[in-house]
Amino acid sequence: MPNKAYLVAVGLALLGGFACASEDPKLERRGGPLPPGPVIDEAVGGHVGSDGAGGAGTEGGGPATAIAFCEAFQVIRAKCQRCHNDPTVNGAPVPFLSYEDTQAQYYMTDLKWSDVMVGMVENDFMPFVALNDSPDLVGGTVEPLTADEKATLLGWLKQGALPEGGTDCPE
Repeated sequence: MPNKAYLVAVGLALLGGFACASEDPKLERRGGPLPPGPVIDEAVGGHVGSDGAGGAGTEGGGPATAIAFCEAFQVIRAKCQRCHNDPTVNGAPVPFLSYEDTQAQYYMTDLKWSDVMVGMVENDFMPFVALNDSPDLVGGTVEPLTADEKATLLGWLKQGALPEGGTDCPE
């Protein structure tokens, strides 16, 4: 059963591989090894995820219509903020309470948190449902994204995680 040391190791793995979790047999997770980082291809507008496929599942490399930030933020509120809140819980490294939080610098890199989110969501690493096996889990069962939630969040992320439609989202 996962303990606090396990959660810390997973958190470090999420922070860009400071711990080599994919090679440590004690840190296996459901769904296979840790996902690769995001692939950024300027030729298709930036964010394309880890598989190199542009867009959100449409031919031509992009979503048919722009996805508003508030649509994506509904998913973030429903599925991410249970851990990515203030204060954070269950080993989440940062809160995602606003558009600005998704655009903050990913530690000392040229990436933003939204860049990192692409690979994590695309590869079903987040939400981290393996936490459900932890006796230290805070806040109840971690629910995976539905197909619609995943399409909305990835669509917004892959179109550049822009403030489309504004960032003052209703509750």
